[in-house]
Amino acid sequence: MIELISRFGNKLLFTPKRLAISTLLAASLLQGCTFSQQKADNVVEETPSKPKAPTKIADRSFSTDTLYALLVAEMAIDRKRYDIALNNYVQQSLSTRDLEVTARATQIARILKAHQPALEMAELWVELEPDSEDALLIANAELIEANRLEEAVELSTRILKNGGATAFDAIAVRATEGDIETVRKLSHNYAKLLQQYPEEQQLLLGNSVLLQQDGRFHEALTSITQVLRQDPNHLRAAFQETRILQQMGKQDLALKKLAALVENNPDNVTLRARYARIVAATDLNESRKQFEALHKQAPSDPEIQFSLAIVEKESGHLSSAEQHFKALILSGYYLSPAHYHLGDIYENRNQEELALGHYQSVGAGPHYLGAMARATGILSNSDREIDALNMIRDQRKQAEGSDREGLFILESEVMSTAGQMSAAETVLSNGLSEFPESTRLLYSRAMLYTRIDYIAAAEQDLKLVISLTPTNAAALNALGYTLADRTERVEEAYSYIMKAYALTPEDPAVIDSLGWVEYRRGNFQAALVRLRQAMKVMPDHEIAAHLGEVLWVTGGEAEAVKVWKQGLHLNPQSSVIRDTLHRLKVDLD
Repeated sequence: MIELISRFGNKLLFTPKRLAISTLLAASLLQGCTFSQQKADNVVEETPSKPKAPTKIADRSFSTDTLYALLVAEMAIDRKRYDIALNNYVQQSLSTRDLEVTARATQIARILKAHQPALEMAELWVELEPDSEDALLIANAELIEANRLEEAVELSTRILKNGGATAFDAIAVRATEGDIETVRKLSHNYAKLLQQYPEEQQLLLGNSVLLQQDGRFHEALTSITQVLRQDPNHLRAAFQETRILQQMGKQDLALKKLAALVENNPDNVTLRARYARIVAATDLNESRKQFEALHKQAPSDPEIQFSLAIVEKESGHLSSAEQHFKALILSGYYLSPAHYHLGDIYENRNQEELALGHYQSVGAGPHYLGAMARATGILSNSDREIDALNMIRDQRKQAEGSDREGLFILESEVMSTAGQMSAAETVLSNGLSEFPESTRLLYSRAMLYTRIDYIAAAEQDLKLVISLTPTNAAALNALGYTLADRTERVEEAYSYIMKAYALTPEDPAVIDSLGWVEYRRGNFQAALVRLRQAMKVMPDHEIAAHLGEVLWVTGGEAEAVKVWKQGLHLNPQSSVIRDTLHRLKVDLD
């Protein structure tokens, strides 16, 4: 029999091992049409020498069909057919409205995370046993899961009046996943409840979460301070206080408070881990120190070891990071990211064969395409393009979905870098025959077309991308820039670039395009403002080519030369700067 255990907070809601019902059912089928079930806390031993007689609570008359259905359900659990067990229990609960059958149905549904029947059964359980703390807690949790938050508030209020454990904080957290109007409505309800229960910690904590989501940070801080005044060691309240302080820009104070909490609760792994992750943004050495302490506290925890390895790598302790990544691989945890990071470490040490082996060991997931790209780069840089292509094609035989799309793009890049433009276009077109609405493949083919001056074909692909994803800023920007740079349709280009700018006003590539199209429109001063801004945010050889040209034609020759030289320092092989210099008949020497 499966070990049916479920927890809500720290309260055990389902008793482990076999419940008494199987014995009761078997006895009832043998002896007649009545049976009694033990309370959930009375369990039958897993391998008893002989069946124990059930403790009688109340005899109920059940039909033979009901008894048979419940026995089949228990046998189904033994055979791990939990769908049958749940279905039978729910049907018999609705048919008999028996309290203990309903409780059993609720608990099975909870174990299986079958939320709709769990809620239906929990609500029936509350109806049958209004003062059951277990029933109320489960019903409350399932109402939250179903996003019926106002009903959850009502039920938590009822629990509060009975002196039980409420879920006001969980309700508030769930509300933050929705729209702001829901948050504000709940916040109003919480404020009214706090007039009746001003010291209720769950209410104060939930209220703080809602106020924080609404941007009312000072009020949120006041609410959580009331909790901490009652209980200075309330960890959830302390976490909430640090989150608010961070959003208020008081990072140092937040870290100071977290550090004090860690010092006062040195054995709390969760607390130390939170502090270690937050402090990593500003102090990698402190973060490393904390993760080392965590690793000593929980040496077999792979998540902590992986976090320690990442922090060590980022802080330059590569040998230690290497050992931890290797240990993770040996233990079977975090295999793909560990292989990826080891590949990165070895590549930076110029141990390319070791790096290649680790990159090729990365499986499907977020690191897969990056690893394949890095492996391809190693092979291509060693004049092993054929090996790179063979690797990509072998990988594509087993890859699926977005990984397979990405491999088509990677293969085309290897081809185009080798000057095989027609073959690169064929690869992308083959990919589009499999994924006809892939915006990634369409965008890549459009960029290839611009390199070989197939502007009409590039425009067609980019417009298809935009029709599929109207808010695709990259495609809008690429189309606008292409039209501005390669055609006389400058005003049309400007409209596309402005749409991209409205979506991503901080993107230096878009700002560069905006500067370039202003230049093409004859607005030289506006062009200079934009191009200087783009170059400041992201020094780049292409932006340098554009800025240098506008400076040159507006009389700033000396500055133009300086900018072009800066661009060539960034990329000595920059064809766009060389082409600009040739077109303007400029000799930097």
